[in-house]
Amino acid sequence: MRRVSRLCIGAALFGSVVFSLLLFGQAGPLHAAEPIKIGVVSSIIGPTAFIGTPQKDLITAVVESTNKHGGLLGRQVELYLEDDQSQATNAVIAVAKLARDRKVAAIVGPSNTDSGMAMIPTCDQEQVPFVLTAPCIGDYKKWVFYLGAGDAKEGMQALEFAVKALGAKRIALFSSTDNHGSTLSNAVLKDIGKYPGVSFVIHEKCEATDTSMIPQLTKIKAANPDTLLVFMQGNTAAVVARNYRQLGMTTQVVTSHGVPMPSFLKIAGDAAEQGKWIMFGNFLAVVEKYPDSDPMKRDVYEPLKKVLQEKYGKGLQPNIFHAVASDGIRAVLDAIKLAGSDERAAIRDALEKVRFMGFVGEYAPTATDHQGSPKPATVPMVLKNGELYPYPWHRS
Repeated sequence: MRRVSRLCIGAALFGSVVFSLLLFGQAGPLHAAEPIKIGVVSSIIGPTAFIGTPQKDLITAVVESTNKHGGLLGRQVELYLEDDQSQATNAVIAVAKLARDRKVAAIVGPSNTDSGMAMIPTCDQEQVPFVLTAPCIGDYKKWVFYLGAGDAKEGMQALEFAVKALGAKRIALFSSTDNHGSTLSNAVLKDIGKYPGVSFVIHEKCEATDTSMIPQLTKIKAANPDTLLVFMQGNTAAVVARNYRQLGMTTQVVTSHGVPMPSFLKIAGDAAEQGKWIMFGNFLAVVEKYPDSDPMKRDVYEPLKKVLQEKYGKGLQPNIFHAVASDGIRAVLDAIKLAGSDERAAIRDALEKVRFMGFVGEYAPTATDHQGSPKPATVPMVLKNGELYPYPWHRS
C-alpha cells in the first residue's frame, strides 16, 4: 500500500493543478472564433447503456464547466455525441461521421471493448486523435491512446501482492476463458519465474457464464494451495464466492480488478466477507473511506464530484464509468491546452506529453507506447458488513 500511495501523492498533485485550471480556473473573454470540436462515441441505449450514460453525463458536465470558465484557447468547446447503441458496427459508422463529416479535433469513447477495437482502424486511417475509454489493449497505433495500465499489468500486480504482502508460495490460479481472464492468467504464468520458490500448483478455468464452480474448486481445494488467485469479472466471481463457502474453503483469495463491482456484492452477499477475500479494484470504490487529506481523494475525486454535482445535483455520486470518462476527456482537453491548437497533429503530439494522475492510473504515454499508465492504480480492498474497505482497513 505504501508504494501505491507514494505514486499517487506526487502525480496527483501535479495533475490536480491542470484539472483545477481546466474545470474551475480558466479566465479571459471569449472571442468570436470557431468552436473546438470534440467527438464522443458512447452507448446510450443497448446492453452497455449503463456505461455509456454516465460517460455522456460526465463529459457533458466537464465541457459545460470548461466553457463556463472561459473555454479553451479563448474558444468554446463543442461536443458531437454519437450513440453506437452498444454495437461495434454502429461505432464504426459513428467514428467515420465524426472524423470526416464533423471534422472533430479528437474523439473520446466508447463504452465497450468491441466498439473500441472496431473504431481503432478508422481513427488511425483518418488521422484523428482517439482516447479510448473502453478497456482495450492493442499494438501501437500513431493516433490511438489507451487509458490505464491494461489487464496484463493488473494481473502481475495481484501476483506481486500475493507473494510479497501475503507470503504466498503455493498458488492456485482460477481464471475465466474470456479476454479478461485469459490476459490476466497468461501474464502471471509468464511472470511467476521472477519469484524463486513460488509456483502455481494448479490452474483451473471456467466460462464467464458458468453457474457452478464446484468441480473446479473441489480440485483446487485438494491441491492445498496457500493462496488462490481469481481472475474473472464480478458476476462470475460471485458464483466462485458462493461455492467457495459451500465447500468450506478457507484458502486466502486475491482477485483481479474486475471483481469488486456492485453486481458481485449483490450476488455474492457475505460469502466474500472479511479478509479471506482480498479484491483489487479502483480506488473509487473505497474513496469515501479515505481521510479528506488523502491526495487521491482531495485532488482527483473531489474535483470530479464537484463538477458532476454542480450540474446534476448533490444526490449524484460518481461511479467508475464517470471516472474513466473523466480521464479520457481530461487527456484530450489538457492536450489541446498544451498544444495551443486544435489541429489534429498537434493534439496527437501533445497527448504523448500530457501527464496527470487519473482514476485508472497515471496518464503517461510515450512516443513508442500509448498504453496510458505505466503501473496499475488499483488498490486491495475487503468486504466488511456489506461495505468495501481499503485493505487492511485503512490506507497506510
